[in-house]
Amino acid sequence: VKMLNLKNANKELIGDLSNKENLVIPKNTKKELRILINKNKDFLIIIEENAELDLITNFEVNEDSKISFEIILKENAKLNYLNLQNLSLNIKYNEEKRVKLEKNSEFNYYDLNFGSKSIKSELIVNLDGENAKFEHYGIFVSDKKQEFDFGVNASHNAPYTYSNMLTKGVLCDSSKSNYRGLIKISKNAHNSNGYQKEDVILLSNDAEANVIPKLEIDNHDVRCTHGASISQLDQDKIFYLMTRGLDENQAKIELVNGFFQIILNKINFDNIEKIQGIIQDKIK
Repeated sequence: VKMLNLKNANKELIGDLSNKENLVIPKNTKKELRILINKNKDFLIIIEENAELDLITNFEVNEDSKISFEIILKENAKLNYLNLQNLSLNIKYNEEKRVKLEKNSEFNYYDLNFGSKSIKSELIVNLDGENAKFEHYGIFVSDKKQEFDFGVNASHNAPYTYSNMLTKGVLCDSSKSNYRGLIKISKNAHNSNGYQKEDVILLSNDAEANVIPKLEIDNHDVRCTHGASISQLDQDKIFYLMTRGLDENQAKIELVNGFFQIILNKINFDNIEKIQGIIQDKIK
């Protein structure tokens, strides 16, 4: 798995697309862009043949919002996409992303969610071309009465396609999460690989998590797995860290950081301390 490097994207932005709805990355080019979303909008992003885009989306809205993206990756195109959502807890946020992958294209999606009163997020990825590749890494932390609902769907519609979906979340207070994961293998998608897993830690007896992984396989010359876990922090590990001088809350933060590290290690950009600070502030 290749790491996402967005250091230059944060320092030397090509442009601010907040007032544009359509974006086309010309063939044989590489761009680094940030989209600042400050109102309801529908976006169309097309990455043409042999082009590559490093993309960050941030949100600054002050009312309930609904955002949709249609993304098309042409042959040999590549998209590295970091989505960072830390909206006010007064806002309800809905989003839908539909992605089409053509032959030999690659989509790496890093989805970080911390804010909003409630989230309903639907990601639908169609691997329509041979050797298309999709990787999804999600992190969420909720507290108070936040409610998160995530749907992540990968449809393998061509042979030799690959998907890997990993989500990790931590729930505090009386927050709730619902995760629906689907890998669908069509009849003609032989020699495809699909993996999905979600792990959730509950830091409160009042928190609630539901995990619904699902496989639909119409071709058995494939490799697919799915898994899910819902647990609490290991009290023995907390006790051990407290014997090393940490208080209970500091021990929990260290264990949560370790829980997320497998994903954070894949994201190499210069706001990583900010993300870790958001996580720390929500764990109390």
